[in-house]
Amino acid sequence: MGTVNSRGVTRRALLTLVLWAGFWAMGAAVVAALAWVPVAESRYTGGLGCSGALAGAGALTVLWALRPRWWFQKRGSDMASLSPERLPELFSLVEEVARRVGTRAPRKVFLVDQATAFISMERRWWGLRREAVVGVGLPLFSFLSREELASVLAHEFGHHVGGDLTLGPWVYRTRVAIASAVESLEDSAFFLDVPFRLYGQLFLRVSSAVSRQQELAADALAARTCGVEATGEALRKVHVLAPLWGAYLGHEVIPIVERSVRVPLLEGFRGFLAEQSRRAEISRDLEEDALRPPSPWDSHPPVEERLKSLGHAGQHEAGRSPLEELKSGSCLELFGGEASAEESFYEHMTRGGLVALRWEELGEKIILPEIAKQLTGSSLDPRRTSLRSLPAMLKEGAALWDKVRPSGLDILSPEAKRLRARQLLVQWLAAALAERGFEPEIRPGANLRVYREDGFVEPAVVVEKLASGAWSDEQYEAWSGPLD
Repeated sequence: MGTVNSRGVTRRALLTLVLWAGFWAMGAAVVAALAWVPVAESRYTGGLGCSGALAGAGALTVLWALRPRWWFQKRGSDMASLSPERLPELFSLVEEVARRVGTRAPRKVFLVDQATAFISMERRWWGLRREAVVGVGLPLFSFLSREELASVLAHEFGHHVGGDLTLGPWVYRTRVAIASAVESLEDSAFFLDVPFRLYGQLFLRVSSAVSRQQELAADALAARTCGVEATGEALRKVHVLAPLWGAYLGHEVIPIVERSVRVPLLEGFRGFLAEQSRRAEISRDLEEDALRPPSPWDSHPPVEERLKSLGHAGQHEAGRSPLEELKSGSCLELFGGEASAEESFYEHMTRGGLVALRWEELGEKIILPEIAKQLTGSSLDPRRTSLRSLPAMLKEGAALWDKVRPSGLDILSPEAKRLRARQLLVQWLAAALAERGFEPEIRPGANLRVYREDGFVEPAVVVEKLASGAWSDEQYEAWSGPLD
């Protein structure tokens, strides 16, 4: 198992603090230099000229860009922590891992909606007292074993033991300050963003190097506490799990919750993992995430580097599906089972008042009624429009969207209108087929299907075939004629 050069980390941390102070010093120097121009011009020339006015405006611009944003932000979180009385096994594990690491267990544990974990400091008594709090994502309970989850907790506690929570907030605030200053100055027309942009690149490189070393140190502590195998497997699983869960949550769950509906989360995610034919936008997002190259400014080292530092040999096996990669391990018993874990998730992540539906009920009770409500009475009324009209409507493109779009300001480009029209025609075809005896089928991650005894249809695939030229108008008419 690799070790981390603590002397090197300390030097980088000190350099980070110097750069943190230097950022504000540079900002003050730029403001002072610009502000001196109108003062000097007035003193030595007897009046304020164009250059002095521009310099004064530049000084005010920089001063406004450097204002501390967090002064005006609401402090604290409205997220409720989990109850030790309701979840004694979970809190027992947290206390056990804290004892093994050699630190105090946090009083508060949060359930979060991402496939991640965190530790941070919560200020109490007007900031005079600070206490560590920890958060763990729901999917980690479903796909990590008890000891793998313990290694994740040990990693987070390692940040506390290593003093990272003292430096971390400074680093974060300085990152935000630099990014906000550059963003505010980009449109100033004075080129004042240049020194802050160059300084920001230097700060990000140094601070990211510190953060990556801190991550490796926390990994090493987790491995000493829970073993190399459990720590390495947890790292590998979270690396596979995080983008998939994020795509599932963003594309599938959140749009459903916004309709005041709740579905079985983990059952749906298992279906999402097993899906062989995902929707184009989901596949595109996952592919972009997989192909995104590592950046020198990343706060975490690549997972391969972290596994190598641990001496963990486990790697992704080619040809294995994500479901196979993640199938071993679960510690949902810490929540009293899957149903109890999901109940806690919805309780802590939503405002309540959700209607519980199964995935197979969504099409009939939510999706198709919404489509019918949107299209009934319009030129795309599925009850009055023949299936044979699809090719002609598709060729209308942007003009079709202009006919049926909601009233209000029209700000879409012709290409955006064309894409909206195509999406609308997918919905129209699903509703039109439902009027002709087809039943809807919703599968997490997949296109909406409609089916009956003689087979199923994916409206998105039909529209894509017509739009791409894979089907001619005659081929489509031969397919749709018997259905109309």
